[in-house]
Amino acid sequence: MMLIIGAYLAGLFLLLREAIPWLEAQRSGVIRSRGHRRDRVERAVDPDRFRVLSQQRFKAMGLGAICLAVAVGWTFWSLLNALVNAAA
Repeated sequence: MMLIIGAYLAGLFLLLREAIPWLEAQRSGVIRSRGHRRDRVERAVDPDRFRVLSQQRFKAMGLGAICLAVAVGWTFWSLLNALVNAAA
Protein backbone atom coordinates (compact mmCIF):
# COMPACT_ATOMS: atom_id res chain seq x y z
CA MET A 1 0.00 0.00 0.00
CA MET A 2 2.76 2.44 0.90
CA LEU A 3 4.54 1.65 -2.35
CA ILE A 4 1.49 2.72 -4.36
CA ILE A 5 1.27 5.99 -2.43
CA GLY A 6 5.00 6.52 -3.02
CA ALA A 7 4.53 5.92 -6.75
CA TYR A 8 1.73 8.52 -6.85
CA LEU A 9 3.85 11.06 -4.97
CA ALA A 10 6.96 10.40 -7.05
CA GLY A 11 4.99 10.64 -10.29
CA LEU A 12 3.35 13.90 -9.27
CA PHE A 13 6.67 15.37 -8.14
CA LEU A 14 8.50 14.39 -11.33
CA LEU A 15 5.65 15.58 -13.52
CA LEU A 16 5.10 18.91 -11.80
CA ARG A 17 8.83 19.63 -11.49
CA GLU A 18 8.93 19.99 -15.27
CA ALA A 19 5.32 20.96 -16.00
CA ILE A 20 5.23 24.14 -13.93
CA PRO A 21 8.27 25.78 -15.62
CA TRP A 22 7.03 24.57 -19.02
CA LEU A 23 3.58 26.09 -18.50
CA GLU A 24 5.13 29.32 -17.23
CA ALA A 25 7.37 29.47 -20.31
CA GLN A 26 4.42 28.94 -22.63
CA ARG A 27 2.54 31.75 -20.89
CA SER A 28 5.33 34.29 -20.58
CA GLY A 29 7.55 33.48 -23.56
CA VAL A 30 10.64 33.18 -21.34
CA ILE A 31 12.30 29.91 -20.37
CA ARG A 32 15.35 29.30 -18.23
CA SER A 33 17.87 26.63 -19.06
CA ARG A 34 18.80 24.04 -16.46
CA GLY A 35 22.12 23.72 -14.73
CA HIS A 36 24.50 25.89 -12.78
CA ARG A 37 24.37 28.92 -15.08
CA ARG A 38 20.69 29.32 -15.83
CA ASP A 39 20.38 31.32 -19.03
CA ARG A 40 17.21 33.24 -19.74
CA VAL A 41 15.93 32.52 -23.27
CA GLU A 42 13.15 34.66 -24.72
CA ARG A 43 10.88 33.38 -27.47
CA ALA A 44 11.01 36.69 -29.35
CA VAL A 45 14.83 36.88 -29.30
CA ASP A 46 15.84 33.25 -29.93
CA PRO A 47 12.82 31.20 -31.09
CA ASP A 48 14.83 28.11 -32.10
CA ARG A 49 16.55 27.72 -28.73
CA PHE A 50 13.29 28.46 -26.93
CA ARG A 51 11.57 25.72 -28.92
CA VAL A 52 14.34 23.19 -28.17
CA LEU A 53 14.38 23.98 -24.44
CA SER A 54 10.59 23.83 -24.35
CA GLN A 55 10.59 20.43 -26.06
CA GLN A 56 13.19 19.14 -23.61
CA ARG A 57 11.04 20.20 -20.67
CA PHE A 58 8.00 18.55 -22.23
CA LYS A 59 9.88 15.28 -22.84
CA ALA A 60 11.19 15.32 -19.26
CA MET A 61 7.59 15.15 -18.02
CA GLY A 62 7.39 11.63 -19.46
CA LEU A 63 9.01 9.87 -16.50
CA GLY A 64 6.51 11.38 -14.08
CA ALA A 65 3.63 10.45 -16.38
CA ILE A 66 4.91 6.87 -16.56
CA CYS A 67 5.17 6.68 -12.76
CA LEU A 68 1.60 7.95 -12.44
CA ALA A 69 0.36 5.49 -15.06
CA VAL A 70 2.04 2.60 -13.23
CA ALA A 71 0.49 3.73 -9.93
CA VAL A 72 -2.98 3.98 -11.47
CA GLY A 73 -2.60 0.57 -13.12
CA TRP A 74 -1.36 -0.95 -9.89
CA THR A 75 -4.31 0.56 -7.98
CA PHE A 76 -6.76 -0.75 -10.58
CA TRP A 77 -5.16 -4.22 -10.47
CA SER A 78 -5.28 -4.27 -6.65
CA LEU A 79 -8.95 -3.25 -6.60
CA LEU A 80 -9.80 -5.84 -9.23
CA ASN A 81 -7.95 -8.49 -7.24
CA ALA A 82 -9.82 -7.50 -4.05
CA LEU A 83 -13.17 -7.68 -5.85
CA VAL A 84 -12.41 -11.13 -7.29
CA ASN A 85 -11.30 -12.42 -3.88
CA ALA A 86 -14.39 -10.99 -2.22
CA ALA A 87 -16.68 -12.60 -4.80
CA ALA A 88 -15.05 -16.02 -4.42
